[in-house]
Amino acid sequence: MSVTSHYDLVIIGAGPAGLAAAIEASRHDLSTLVLDDQPAPGGQVYRNIMRNRGRPHASAFLGNDYWSGTKLIDGFANEPAKVLSESRVWQITADKQVFFSRLGIAQNVKAGAVLIATGAMERPAPIPGWTLPGVMSVGAAQTMLKTSGIGADGAVFVGSGPLFYLTVWQYLQAGFTVKAVVDTAPARMRPVHYLLAIPALMQPILLLKGLGWRAAIRRKTDYHIGATSVVISGEESANGVTFQDAARRKLKIPTEHVFIHQGVVPNVNLAMATDLQHEWHQRQLCWTPQTDMFGESSVDGIFVAGDGMGIAGAAAAASSGRLAARRIIGRVKGSPLFMAPVWCALKWRQAAIRPFLDSLFRPPDDWRVPREGQTVVCRCEALTKADVDAAIALGVSGPNQLKGYCRAGMGRCQGRMCALTIQKMIHEHNGGSEQEIGHLRVRPPIRPLTVGELAALAQKDAGR
Repeated sequence: MSVTSHYDLVIIGAGPAGLAAAIEASRHDLSTLVLDDQPAPGGQVYRNIMRNRGRPHASAFLGNDYWSGTKLIDGFANEPAKVLSESRVWQITADKQVFFSRLGIAQNVKAGAVLIATGAMERPAPIPGWTLPGVMSVGAAQTMLKTSGIGADGAVFVGSGPLFYLTVWQYLQAGFTVKAVVDTAPARMRPVHYLLAIPALMQPILLLKGLGWRAAIRRKTDYHIGATSVVISGEESANGVTFQDAARRKLKIPTEHVFIHQGVVPNVNLAMATDLQHEWHQRQLCWTPQTDMFGESSVDGIFVAGDGMGIAGAAAAASSGRLAARRIIGRVKGSPLFMAPVWCALKWRQAAIRPFLDSLFRPPDDWRVPREGQTVVCRCEALTKADVDAAIALGVSGPNQLKGYCRAGMGRCQGRMCALTIQKMIHEHNGGSEQEIGHLRVRPPIRPLTVGELAALAQKDAGR
């Protein structure tokens, strides 16, 4: 597909937010380009949905929420917006040039406005044994299920949260045996949970759906709630999970496959590398971009939508994408923001359940920072908690200074797997607020880039 040099709107990410924004912009005749690193549109939540349509067995276990994405996918397919799949965006400049690589070739386009809709990623979970072969995130297990129907019999699921319960339910519906579910959510709700449940009643279907998943899991698995002190054992690979249950009994479940999860956080690396202002979200325990109600960031003309601006779910993500698109349409066409108040109210209603979920499934402290000094916290640089603690004790005031002492956060993942952990470690040692401690400084390119790709881009620019 040919790519022109300028678009009214360039969208990064083809999940619910990106697709909804592209549909809205295209319907108002804005030239729109969608760049996505996956083989087909859908994002994480609707991954592989077009291919799964032809698989009758998939209909039974993926669930109605997954298949509801077909309306969005079909709506996008009927619009003139261009989409370039398998495109890795690695830089956005302040003047809204978007640099990306596709099929080994680096390219750049100029945009009137940019929408970052990169979604969420799973929160790092540095518990003892998390780096052993046989251990993977629940999101990775779900990805394998969606893309190829592959799973592992006899796995133990450890963690909590909506995605956690959904994936266990999908595993069971797909016919895989689940050896045990070790739920780290509290065994009993606290008063604050009941208080936050009141606005959550605006989404009763979601609440009932979650209760249904948990009830099915209780019936069909060896289920343990209120688990603490989780350790994954093994030398060469995982061979079991040890934990303390709600009755304070120490239990061990033998297994070769462990799937772990403690919620999701915004995938902010591209937004941070673009130098957008971010703030610490105390309830969700993560960094979020500073935006207005339409998702416009601290840099004029660069917007953020979906879970990348704060975890709220697929429905709210789509509404935020439409809101951002309406603001951009208004600037290009001079048209009034007719539907914006409706979508804003809808987005608020769709996200009303989040404070309850954030509180109920707040990750335990020992999942954010391990207690054991020998536990790896920075996978890229193979640094343990003891290594990082020793560096912090030298007088480190923030994560960027820490790089000079022990290289934490300097690996290929650019802090995706350790940034929240080392920030929490500095907070525990020095005190002060997370906002004051600050976040790792992310620099472009945010994806690995070859010299050949850069050289080809330079030759292309020289020929213009």
